[in-house]
Amino acid sequence: MLSKFSSGRQKKLYVFLLAFALACLFPIITVTGIGVWKTSEAYRQTATARLDDTSKTLARAVEADLDGRFALLRLLASVAMKVDGAETSGLVSGSLIDDVVVEGDVRLFGQSEDKDMVGAAGLARSLASRAIASGHRTVSNLAMEEGPADGRVSLAMPFDSGPNERSAIVLSVRPQDLVKALQQRGHALNGILVAVTDGNGRILARSRDPERFIGSLAPDWDKLVAIGDDDGAFEAVTKEGGTVMMTFQRLDGTPGWVVVVAEPLAVFNARWRNPLVGLLIGGLIAIAATVAAAIWIGRLILDPVNALARNSAAIAAGAAPDNLPSIPRSSIREFETLRRSVEAAEKTRRESDRRYRTMSRAGALVMWRWQDGALVWIAGWEELTGQPQENALGTNWLESIHPEDRQSLLVATSTSEAQTRQYLDLEFRVRDADGQWRWVRDRGGAVLDENGAVLEWVGVLEDIDLRKQSEARIAHMARHDSLTGLGNRVTLRERLKPAIRRARRGVSGALLGLDLDLFKQVNDTHGHAAGDELLCEVANRLRACAGMDDLVARVGGDEFAIVQQEGEQPEVAAELAYNIVEAVSAPYYVDGREVVIGVSVGITLIADPETSLDDLLRRADKALYRAKQNGRGQVCIYEHDLLLGEIAARIDESKGKGAGPAQQKAG
Repeated sequence: MLSKFSSGRQKKLYVFLLAFALACLFPIITVTGIGVWKTSEAYRQTATARLDDTSKTLARAVEADLDGRFALLRLLASVAMKVDGAETSGLVSGSLIDDVVVEGDVRLFGQSEDKDMVGAAGLARSLASRAIASGHRTVSNLAMEEGPADGRVSLAMPFDSGPNERSAIVLSVRPQDLVKALQQRGHALNGILVAVTDGNGRILARSRDPERFIGSLAPDWDKLVAIGDDDGAFEAVTKEGGTVMMTFQRLDGTPGWVVVVAEPLAVFNARWRNPLVGLLIGGLIAIAATVAAAIWIGRLILDPVNALARNSAAIAAGAAPDNLPSIPRSSIREFETLRRSVEAAEKTRRESDRRYRTMSRAGALVMWRWQDGALVWIAGWEELTGQPQENALGTNWLESIHPEDRQSLLVATSTSEAQTRQYLDLEFRVRDADGQWRWVRDRGGAVLDENGAVLEWVGVLEDIDLRKQSEARIAHMARHDSLTGLGNRVTLRERLKPAIRRARRGVSGALLGLDLDLFKQVNDTHGHAAGDELLCEVANRLRACAGMDDLVARVGGDEFAIVQQEGEQPEVAAELAYNIVEAVSAPYYVDGREVVIGVSVGITLIADPETSLDDLLRRADKALYRAKQNGRGQVCIYEHDLLLGEIAARIDESKGKGAGPAQQKAG
């Protein structure tokens, strides 16, 4: 029967372990999936941004080429205005441009000249008219006269040619001569296709096979137009038929010219898919390792659990101690601790009566009986307190209770008597024969008759003085620096809270942050033992400088803080800082050698009721940082920049010294 029970429990435990492993894996798989998805999106956006940055860079380069052409036209226009008898229509004479290198045909057009020109002159005349009418420089789309080789792009620059008379100068060039950005950057475009199109989608320039495709319509131009923005990205097909990821950027100051940058789709996808594949493989390996670890850990847990279950079942069945199933040792510390605890508990159970009697006689436990509001019997009182047992009977025992605990004890006992089902559990101090106060724990309960009436109260007093002392030491260690005995950061924050509350009542204080100068050199030169001795000496000097109600705390390796409680601020804080600089800078004798260090001080006032505790600490750090910047032995006050110098000068004058420490304002 027991075998069947154990087998059933074992199967259920395996089910629970499997469910636990799956529950642990589920968030990992979920987070991994989300992470992979987010990472893939980030990689794809990065790859797209790379192409987009390239298109924007090349767009700026093409716009710079156009700006250079217009600058040349502006120069030619100014030269034409200065030359007597310069033509106002048709091709510009060679005499105007002998000293200027110009690619393409340059023409001048007046405002009222014949508009019925044909051919290249007619196209140039039309563009000049638009430029004169708009008053702005104008760029044309690609014009095809006979074939791709004869394609021309024109640039028109309007200018004032006389009183109430405007003219325009027009440059007509081949598109491949106009757009030089691709040729100049060809070495940087390996694997990337770049093209420039006009506003109608016809190719003006191309980084690959430019002569072959000039003037032809760019593939997937309708997709670009449908986007409707000045820039964007989409998948497209090249003239050669390859699938690419394309980004584009429209050019300012043109009739819709566009710079497009394309990368083969396979190369583009590889930029973000390869890292993604690595992440997926790593995630699968991590999941597999987690499953294997869960199975192994499950077996480590299962064996000792089964052993403990068998042992517990035998105890519950009343088996003799010699017949209890053994519990094997476990490599898991907690199970090994539990095994030892079970064995120790069984041993303790057999010896409990003898132990309690022994402890009562030794005074570690004091047993008592209480009837009708008086103590009628007590054992172990003399061993605990050194006082005779009879001195505690009746209500005399209350005289040995600490005054601060007596009233709460009376209230608790009276409440317990009124509520017969309530048990007593109190801690208080008892005076022994030497006049020392010892902490005890009093636990008891009511003994009831058949009708539920209280017959008496019984209980024990347990000596917990050592525990209380340990708790007090731990509490002190938690709030004080172990080396210097000063308060630590916890104590500093606790002291700042009432200081802020006093500021709300109009009582100002100050927070001083201190950092030792040259302390690291002492540590490196003389060793850490000498450094620790020096820190203790510094702590003593800081205590001597601070007031009785001030808190001195060590908040770091060689960092200290002082909360100044009272006095007129900021004068008192400044004077304290000056005294600290002077005291700490005096020579020390560490391990028989003279050592000299210094200290920098940052001050902030605790005066603004709206300032938070963290703001005060940040202000003090900021002032201290400024003081450290100004050199060794400096003092900086956050809120003021004059009072500190006046106080230092007054103190130095009274001592017959020179100027005090430098002062600065932070904030």
